[in-house]
Amino acid sequence: MATLTPDQHDRAVRFIAANRFPFPDQPHPSWPLHYRTWFNSATHPRIAIEVDGAPHHPDIVIVDGDGRLREIAEVETDLSPEMVARWQAASLAADDTTETGDRHLLIYVPEGREAEAQAMLEGAGISYHALRGVRVDEDGTVHVLPHLTLGNTKDHRPDSPPPAAQDPLRTTLDEDAREAVIRFLLAERFPFPGEGTEKWGLDLYCLTNTRLHARRAIPGPEGEFFPSVVVVDAQDRPCKIAMVETEISDARLPLWRACSQAAVYEGHYTDPDTGRPAKHFLLYVPLGQEETARAMLIDAGISCAGVRGYEVTEALRVRMPAILPPVARG
Repeated sequence: MATLTPDQHDRAVRFIAANRFPFPDQPHPSWPLHYRTWFNSATHPRIAIEVDGAPHHPDIVIVDGDGRLREIAEVETDLSPEMVARWQAASLAADDTTETGDRHLLIYVPEGREAEAQAMLEGAGISYHALRGVRVDEDGTVHVLPHLTLGNTKDHRPDSPPPAAQDPLRTTLDEDAREAVIRFLLAERFPFPGEGTEKWGLDLYCLTNTRLHARRAIPGPEGEFFPSVVVVDAQDRPCKIAMVETEISDARLPLWRACSQAAVYEGHYTDPDTGRPAKHFLLYVPLGQEETARAMLIDAGISCAGVRGYEVTEALRVRMPAILPPVARG
């Protein structure tokens, strides 16, 4: 029978949280701006529900601006009768605001085990929104395969890119590509898998700004603007900031400076040439432009935790092969 390894499970959780809560094309108010998507991990157990008198941390929990649990998702590595109690508790903890009144519980199981999970859910009379199959390829690609969607029809869609060998690089980087990089950062960099609480506190939350969801602004050269990523703490301070660019020019320097100045955290990264601490502002540029971007930062005296070069495929896979060191010269 199909199962997921712990690493495959964790990768699937991060991918699903970043790419399906919300979907890239899901607008406000279908996904309210005040919703926050939390995922629990071994290093960061954040939000729990009670199961048989003990705390349980679901894989993904959606919380609204008033702190109320809205949606819960569980990604299972295997299936066993003990899961029924967890699913029942998660169902009751989630809201019932779907079009059909089914509760906002989503269950993800190893591909091929969907019918088995459906029988378990229905046999226990558990109200749920959706059931999905999950497969993780050897290269880490996550496939989400819809099996049953009860709460509405718009969520019944797959994430299943072609094999990497059949997925060429994009020659033109547009907003779709830029936002794919933002989702990649949300899934794989903010925080890194396994990164401990000494570098990523339990109170930190990663806010992404996209075309459909502009969530957190900072002061800019001509009024407020919305960087690609703003990591806030419990006091809503912009601790870490990232910008994803599809092209670079001197016209972007004032925005980069504003990001650097607004970032609260400093000192996690150090310029290897000066020994000075760098502000926690990270810059992501198309692969091949990272050296130029770093030179621009040095010439402008902008403190930066590092420049990264990325590439994006036609199916919106993201790779980040270039990592340049921090800058702190000014």
